[in-house]
Amino acid sequence: MTIHILNAEVHSLFDQFTERVNGHIHHNEWEQHISIPPEVGNGSIKRTRIRSGMEIVVTDLTFEQDMKLHIQEACQLFELSYCMKGEIYCEWNGKESLTEKMTGNVLFFEDELVYEEKKAGVRNHLLEIRLSPKELFHYAADIPEKHKMESWLKRYKGRIDQYPNTAAIHKCVYDLINCSYNGAMKRLYMESKAMELIALFGEVDGHGTEGRKLFLSRDDLSKLDTARELIARHFEQPMSIQELARKIGLNEFKLKKGFRERFGMTIFELVRKQRMEKAIWYMEVERMNVGETAVSVGYSNVSNFATTFRKYYGCNPSEYLKNISYQNTINE
Repeated sequence: MTIHILNAEVHSLFDQFTERVNGHIHHNEWEQHISIPPEVGNGSIKRTRIRSGMEIVVTDLTFEQDMKLHIQEACQLFELSYCMKGEIYCEWNGKESLTEKMTGNVLFFEDELVYEEKKAGVRNHLLEIRLSPKELFHYAADIPEKHKMESWLKRYKGRIDQYPNTAAIHKCVYDLINCSYNGAMKRLYMESKAMELIALFGEVDGHGTEGRKLFLSRDDLSKLDTARELIARHFEQPMSIQELARKIGLNEFKLKKGFRERFGMTIFELVRKQRMEKAIWYMEVERMNVGETAVSVGYSNVSNFATTFRKYYGCNPSEYLKNISYQNTINE
């Protein structure tokens, strides 16, 4: 099967591929799932749109016939990908690349005609973090950091290069592919993990910033304190990192790294902590059951709530409720 795609902006590849294969979309505000017709293949593609210009795509497909894509990259695109399983052949501007399982790639295309081929009968399980350079620059702490990122991109322009498969990168990819959260919590988690993967790639590429202490002014510290208050107040429906950064007046890099340095935890970890502590209060004081508690602290899926609760407290919420009931009986 041969498909021609004009990729005019970051999100159009996903949309046009869906249309060309007559895929069926299941979607909500931030996430879309494509299931493809059986004559094309089996499996699905999941896309989480973090915001305009940034998306995370998880593909798990086996095609019935060779899939040949001719993609005109008509926009600036920075992409980190990681192939868990499969075999993908690419050719562009006289160059070629073969991606196989357990391989991470980085690319930066601006105006390239790319040919991509995936063989029939081969399962392709792939993670892609796709964003425009403009969105990447959101994470720059200052002008020198932005210039450093620009030089970084220039080095990869028109190329597909492999990056080292470290244990930390592999775990981050695994966490992204197997995320069990839903709704706003999932979007926050996926964005945080995508940023972590970009940072890990920066480290192995020699451009990491994790080892340096971030300078935080008194005003920055005050804004981070405000961020912590907002997170604690809205933990049931947490804001995205972009929304929170805009609300307090810090760039996203300084918010993320500064928050960890000031409070010893990530934004996601604080949201989870607030939810778990409030869950205990609901069960002990309000006498809510497990389902009621899950919904009250922002979980739409009781199973996800139970999993997080068990990791946090070492027991299932149902077991915790039984213990509360037992203790109450003894005290009466």
